[in-house]
Amino acid sequence: MKSAPKSRDTPRWAAALAAVGAALVLAGCGPIRKPPHARPPQVNPEQLLAAHNAWAESIQHVWARADLALNLPADDAGAKRDRYDVGGHFFLAKPDGLFIDGDILGQTVFQFGVGGRTFWLWVKPSVNTVWVGRRGGAAEGRLIISPPALLEALGVFRIDPAAGREMTLEEFGRHAVLSEYASVRGPLVRRLWFNRDTFRPERVDLYEAGGKRLLMGEMLRYERIGGTDVCTDYRIRFFTAGEVDMVVHLKDVSLTKEPNPRIFEYRRPPDAKEVDLDLPRPVAADSP
Repeated sequence: MKSAPKSRDTPRWAAALAAVGAALVLAGCGPIRKPPHARPPQVNPEQLLAAHNAWAESIQHVWARADLALNLPADDAGAKRDRYDVGGHFFLAKPDGLFIDGDILGQTVFQFGVGGRTFWLWVKPSVNTVWVGRRGGAAEGRLIISPPALLEALGVFRIDPAAGREMTLEEFGRHAVLSEYASVRGPLVRRLWFNRDTFRPERVDLYEAGGKRLLMGEMLRYERIGGTDVCTDYRIRFFTAGEVDMVVHLKDVSLTKEPNPRIFEYRRPPDAKEVDLDLPRPVAADSP
């Protein structure tokens, strides 16, 4: 059986993780991986998935103002870092529209967008550079903020067991932890931590093919908005070369006000240097 999540990954929940829970494989997702002394689970996996998916489907748009705290590399080597505390906006339009920006005194300092087949990241103060690429290709892995990973970190999408993948449900204190593996004996792909009482996600871990953790997204606070639970405080960390740390606080949130579709269309910022991540990387003259 795959090893349980380590308590050092979540110091805030160290006491909760001390209680070893039962492991259960979801029906239809592959052979059972059962520990020798598994206890009957307190959470029904089908009920958990049904409740989560119904909640996720109830959120199709998010329009909000946002306070952002960003800590990201200022150069390719990650030796220098930029830190910003800015106000801005957060717009989500499913299935894959996302726009986050931050400004100081009306001047944009950070902008991240995903829309249609394009994504982009614009950092202005230190480099005034925009990195742009096409969805679904190698370019997504070349950006310090992975577009599909950031979307998953929000926790507001359905969970549908993929063919050939295996899913296990383990219980640790107040959390039901859903782990997804690439195959029956394959590597860990994703791990989601749900509150056992509310069935709301409180953490998402994503892993690369080699087993290295790519991202940890924490849902720190939920508010009731229009009868729906909405996460309004996120902390998202990308464990890429030169770690990226993003804290997002949403306010003035609306689930009925649809963002303008044009906000998800890439337009090159004036005077900014553009780096096309789909183009081959330049090779040094002395490279073999």
